[in-house]
Amino acid sequence: MGFLQVVRAIYFALLGFSPVEIGLLLSIGTFVSALHSVSFGFLSDRFGRKPFIVIGGIFATLRMVIFAVSSDFWMLALGQGVGAMGEGAGAGQPVVSGYIAGKTNVENRSSIFSTLAVTNALAASAGSLMAGLPTYFQSTLALDVVGAHSLLFWIGAAGGFASFLFILPLKDVKAIRTTEEAEPQSPVKSRSWGVIARFSLIRATSGVGWGFIDSLLSLYVYVQFGVGGEVLGPVFAGARFLSVFSYILVPMIVNRFGAVSTIAATRLIVAGLSVVFSLTTWFPLAIALIVVMRVVLMFTMPIRQSFAAGLVEPRETATAIGISNFARMSVRTIAPTVAGYMFETISLTLPFFTGASFLAANGMLFMAFFGKRKNSTQVDT
Repeated sequence: MGFLQVVRAIYFALLGFSPVEIGLLLSIGTFVSALHSVSFGFLSDRFGRKPFIVIGGIFATLRMVIFAVSSDFWMLALGQGVGAMGEGAGAGQPVVSGYIAGKTNVENRSSIFSTLAVTNALAASAGSLMAGLPTYFQSTLALDVVGAHSLLFWIGAAGGFASFLFILPLKDVKAIRTTEEAEPQSPVKSRSWGVIARFSLIRATSGVGWGFIDSLLSLYVYVQFGVGGEVLGPVFAGARFLSVFSYILVPMIVNRFGAVSTIAATRLIVAGLSVVFSLTTWFPLAIALIVVMRVVLMFTMPIRQSFAAGLVEPRETATAIGISNFARMSVRTIAPTVAGYMFETISLTLPFFTGASFLAANGMLFMAFFGKRKNSTQVDT
């Protein structure tokens, strides 16, 4: 996923697709991902986590294969849809979050998510560096742009297949049920729905806001400054690598300011940085802003994941996170296509202003709904 995030939009542009078509391809993946979040989350609460982690790995690998064998628009759309059903291996996804919540207690859950954030950042850094390989393949192997990217996608497919070596030995979470719980009941208690609804609204504003800013970011840099994956790959890798060191500060910052205040502040900071980024015409400053913006946003990833895992009881976690992810991804679906339309017909900077507005609203909603729990990473249900 590290290199795919960098090269995908640029590769679609190199194939000759317009910004609107590129946005539509990205929106397809986002829409299917929304359905995936709520369906996999609900089903894994009822039938276990591991089967859906395995299924997610299969779909993620299959997307790379489809990208490797075809550059047709509809096949790429199929790959986007299939791959979106496979993004369940990340720690922020409902199935994995439910798995972690069932395997850990409240006291060490935050450190577990921080550890996963570090390993994810290191792997994504390596993946981002791979974004420059197509340029290398073109010059050394005499491949055209399609062939060079196909080879990269085959490498990604091999990596996805290798992930099964780590997934298959995992033991699933076995829920311990009391006599009262043994009776048939809803997977989510009625008292939890209010918390889930508020958190889902917050996730929705975050999803659409970051969708406007990030979905076509690489395409924006490609159009505005004329650089591709060979430059952006190291930039994205550097941002992910620097985020590793930021995670060291997570416990100290959360203990000092609280999870909610920290998350809200970062949203406002990223909103401001995205506006400044859209206005700069100096390439070095634009690159520096990309790095800072991504590091600040990723800093709160383990905080938000731990916060979400503590919203409801462990047996409800995957369903709750699945619903909130559905809210986030369903509204985010519109962002790439609308941003592509703005790019093509209105202004290259408008998507960043729009996204910044939603992120600012997201920070304020966090404080409004959960601000009373400033010194906790949990919310009582």
